Amino acid sequence: MRVHQTFLMILVPALTAADLHPNYDDDIKPILRRYCFQCHSAGEARSGLNLEAYAGALRGGSSGEAIVPGRASASLLYQAIAQEKDGVPRMPLGGAKLPDPTIAVVREWIQLGAPEDAVSVPKGQSGPSLTNYKPTTLNQPALPAMPGAMHPLLPTKTAHPHPITALATSPWAPLAAIAGHERITLYNTATRTVIGELPFPEGVPFVVRFSRDGSKLLAAGGRPVQSGKVVLYDVSTGARISALGDEHDVILAADLSADNRLVALGGPAKIVKVYKVADGKLAYTITKHTDWITALEFSPDGSKLATGDRSAGLHLWEAATGRIFVSLAEHKDSITSVTWRSDGALLASASEDGTLVVWNAADGFPVATVANAHAAKPAPGTYSKPAAGILSVAFSNDGTIATVGRDQLIKQWTADGKPKSASPARDALPIKVAVTFDGKLVLAGDERGALTQWDGKQEIALRHP
Repeated sequence: MRVHQTFLMILVPALTAADLHPNYDDDIKPILRRYCFQCHSAGEARSGLNLEAYAGALRGGSSGEAIVPGRASASLLYQAIAQEKDGVPRMPLGGAKLPDPTIAVVREWIQLGAPEDAVSVPKGQSGPSLTNYKPTTLNQPALPAMPGAMHPLLPTKTAHPHPITALATSPWAPLAAIAGHERITLYNTATRTVIGELPFPEGVPFVVRFSRDGSKLLAAGGRPVQSGKVVLYDVSTGARISALGDEHDVILAADLSADNRLVALGGPAKIVKVYKVADGKLAYTITKHTDWITALEFSPDGSKLATGDRSAGLHLWEAATGRIFVSLAEHKDSITSVTWRSDGALLASASEDGTLVVWNAADGFPVATVANAHAAKPAPGTYSKPAAGILSVAFSNDGTIATVGRDQLIKQWTADGKPKSASPARDALPIKVAVTFDGKLVLAGDERGALTQWDGKQEIALRHP
C-alpha cells in the first residue's frame, strides 16, 4: 500500500503516568489538529484521508486503513512512523525518525483498541473471553490414562548432554513426556520419579504432545536433511500405534486434533501437511507460509489450526478444510511456540522478537501484548542489547500462561499479560516449558538436558528411583 507523500508526521507527546488509556478526543485529535489537518481534514483530504473526525480516521483513505484497532503492526499510521515495514513510506518524509517514546504512545493507543473517548468501549477488545473463563471439562476422559511400569532403554552415548528438545504434560494426569536422543522419557509429576522410556528410533523428537483426552502421545522429529516422521503411542501401554508422514527433512512442529482423527506437521519444507490417522492418507496441505514451519497446534474443540513460521508468519485455519480463517500480524521475528487455552477462546503466541501475544480466537484481535517479556539485563561493562526472545509458551488449565526465554527465567503471566511470578535465572538456557494438569508445577527443559520444576515460589527438587 502507498501513502501520499504529503502525509504529515504526527508528533505525539509522551503521556504522564496518569494517562493510562489514551483516546482520540483527549489525546490524539489535538495532535492531529496541529500537525495533520492542513492536509488530512474535511476540507483537504489528500489521499482520501480525513483525520479531522474519528470516523474518518478509522475509515482510512485511498491507501487503505490507517488504523486497525487492536493491531498496531497492521495499521498504516503506525507502520509509517515506526519505519519498520518495507514498501511503506517512512514518515516524516525525508526527516528523522520520531523518538521511540512518541512512537510507543501511538502504538499504545492503537493496541488498546483506538478508543474514541475516555468512556468508549475499545474496538477489537474482548473482555468476556478473559473474565468469563472457568476451567473446562472439554475432552476430559472418564479415567485419565497413566502408563504402567516400564523398563528404561539402554543408554546412548553422545558427545555432549542432549538438550530437552521437546516437553509436554498430560492434560488430565500427573504425567510428563521429555524428549531425548532417540527416546521419550515418561515422568510422574506427582511422585517426581521416572516411569520409563519409549523408543523413537526415527531420530531426535523435536515435538511431543499428549492428545486432548490424554490417551495418546504424539512424538515427531527425525534426522535433519534426511528424514522426518510422526509416531503415535498408547499412553496406558506404551505401545506404538502408528507412524505418519514421510518427510525428507526433520519435523519441527506437529499436533493431533482433539478427536484424534487428524495429524498436522511441518518443518523446513515450509508446507503444513495434514494427515488422516485412520489410513495415513494426506487430507490437505497449507502452502501460504514462506519459511520453515516452527509451531502449530489444533484448538481444543478441533475447529481451528494455528500455524507459525520462522519469518513471523502466524495464521489460523479451519481445521477440517485448511481454509484460512485469519492472519495474525503482530510479531516481527520467528514464531517459536503457540498454545491454546483449554476453552479455545484464546491463543497465545511467543516469538524471538521477545513479544508474548494473547489473541482472541473469535476475531483475531490481540487482547494482550507483552513486549520484551524476557529481556535480559546487559552484562556489566557492556552496551550491546541482549537477546530477549521467548522460546516456549504454555497455557495452564487454570488459564495462566508460562514462558521461558533467553533471559534464562521461567515466568508466569495472567491471561491479560500481567506478570505473576518469575524464577531465579537458570545456569543453562531453558528452551521448553509445560505446566502440570493441576497447574501446581511449571516444568522447564534446558539446553543441557536438565528438567526444572517451579511452583511459582521456589524450585522443587526431582526425586530419583
